[in-house]
Parts: sequence; structure tokens; C-alpha cells
Amino acid sequence: MNNKENDNSIIIWSIIITVFIIGLWIATYFLLKDKPQRGTLGDMFGITNALFSGLALGGIIFTILLQKKELGYQRDELRETRKEFVIQNKTLKTQRFENTFFNLLSIHNTIVNSIDFETKKRIQIQGQLRWNTVTITGRDVFQEKYEINKEKFESITNISDLDYIYKPIYLDVQTDFGHYFRGLYRIVKFIANTEFLSEEELEVDKESTKYKERIKHQVYNDSIRYEYMSMVRSQLSDFELVWIFYNCLSEYGNEKFKPLIERFSLLKNLPWDMIHNENLIKEYSETAYRKNYG
Repeated sequence: MNNKENDNSIIIWSIIITVFIIGLWIATYFLLKDKPQRGTLGDMFGITNALFSGLALGGIIFTILLQKKELGYQRDELRETRKEFVIQNKTLKTQRFENTFFNLLSIHNTIVNSIDFETKKRIQIQGQLRWNTVTITGRDVFQEKYEINKEKFESITNISDLDYIYKPIYLDVQTDFGHYFRGLYRIVKFIANTEFLSEEELEVDKESTKYKERIKHQVYNDSIRYEYMSMVRSQLSDFELVWIFYNCLSEYGNEKFKPLIERFSLLKNLPWDMIHNENLIKEYSETAYRKNYG
């Protein structure tokens, strides 16, 4: 509608200018026709020259208006092209990210499924309870190892206890669990470091003094990161969360993994009844247990 109105406006003004110039020439001709002081014949040609000069001026003005209109069209086309580029770029970034993300997740699940643990359990055989060797695999190993060390976990009352209570527990399971924690940390870090849209693509005003404008880039990307982190969190069992809870309070995860847990609420589904000391819970920021943005 705006483009049509602009076209009509240009045409109308062009007609007005043309009619005005021709009318002025005709009026001049008739007003000076019967007057002896109208000048020589050359002056009549001078009037004709003035007419064509006026028309030329009108043509120039008309051309300028058309160029202005074309430039407006070009700006609109560039704006639309840029929007399409942003959409395409976002799609490609998402595709590349998801290919890597789901590959990492698949590898991590393979690691989990490869964990096994042999233990002695009393099993009823032919009406009699006998000790038998049982192989536990996958996520069930986290539960079994927790049950074996339950009393030790419950005896941890503060951070200083981790050095002489949790550390021996971890060293006993490090062969399998160490690989597990490193793989999980790699996935979380990969999500945290991915930029889904840049500041330029989000049209962030870097000179703005408004708080919302300055954090626009971080909030947008963190909201998407949180959704992918939710996929990771949904695959963690209660016993895995408990092991992550203690491990990231210890020297093995406190420095690098714990800040990411707090940033993306990785302990949101933590079974509270399995953590027997409130002081330990407070060692994490509240954001470890709930989303704090978006």
C-alpha cells in the first residue's frame, strides 16, 4: 500500500509541474501578444527555451523521485534478504549443533551401558538361599554402588568430609565412573559454549545503556541451551544425580563442572530424601535446582 501511494504521489506531482510550466508559457504568450514592448522574435524563442528548461528541471525532479523510490525498494529487499540469511544461518547452526550433540549423547549412553559390576547376592535356588555372583550393568550400577556406600554418604556433614570420606569412594569406582563424569561434562560444556545466534544476528545495540538490551544475546542463547540441557537432565536417574551432586562438590568437579550445573539447573530433579545434610545442599547456588531466567 505504501509503495502504491508513493507511485501515485510521484505521478501527480509530475503532472502538476508539467501543467504548471505549460500553463505559464501559454499565459506569457497571450499576455505579451498585443503589447509592442514584448521584444523581438528572439525573445519568443527565449520563452520556448525557458519552457524546455522548465520541463528538463521537472524531468530531473521526476528522476530524483524515481531514484529515491528505487533506493527504498533496494533497502527493503536488503532487509528481507538479511532476514532470510539470518534464518538460514540459524538453521545451519542448529543442524551442525544437533548432529554433534546427539552423537555425543549416543556415545555417552554407550559408556553408561558398558558399565558393569560383579557382586555377590543371596539368591534362592531350589528352595535354598545361596550366594551367587551377579553382574549388574548400566545405570543400575549407580544404585548398587550407592547402596554399598550409603552409610558413608550419610556420614558426610560438610565439605571437609569429602576429602576423607567421598574421595576413597570415588577412587574405588573411578575406572567406570571417571569415564562417565568426563563424558557428561564434555556434553554440558559443549552446550554451554555453543552460540546459536550472534549479537549482530540478534541486532543487539552494543552502545545501549538498557540492561535488557545488553543481556539480550546471553538470555536468548542461554534459553536455547537450557532446552538442550533439559534433554540431558531427563536421561539422568536419581542415583546418577546423587553421584553428580557429591562429585561436583569434591575436587573432581568443583572447579569446572559445578558452575555449569548451577547455570543450567542440572540438579533440578535431585531426590532430596537421598541428601541427608542441608549444609551440603546450600553449597550449591539455588539456580542448580531451579531455572533462573527465561
